[in-house]
Amino acid sequence: MGAPVSLKQDDEKRRLFLVTAQDTPDALMRVLGVASVQQVRLRALTAQPEGADFSIRLEIDDQGDDRAHALAARLASVPAVRGVGHGWR
Repeated sequence: MGAPVSLKQDDEKRRLFLVTAQDTPDALMRVLGVASVQQVRLRALTAQPEGADFSIRLEIDDQGDDRAHALAARLASVPAVRGVGHGWR
């Protein structure tokens, strides 16, 4: 038997979005709703409270700079969101 095969190719690029939101009961669902409407392919998600805020980390398949900027702008417009940062993973 050979070594396990990785499903992720080295040339496969992903985008990382870091979202800070108010720690409200619906903050995560609002952020995920935007990702769903934008039809992004979510590859990893982490969310945890940080004081009065909620930290959300989304890793998605790369769909180009224009799509990344559009997603960041839409995430930033969510009422509970305080800040959005994005870059390469």
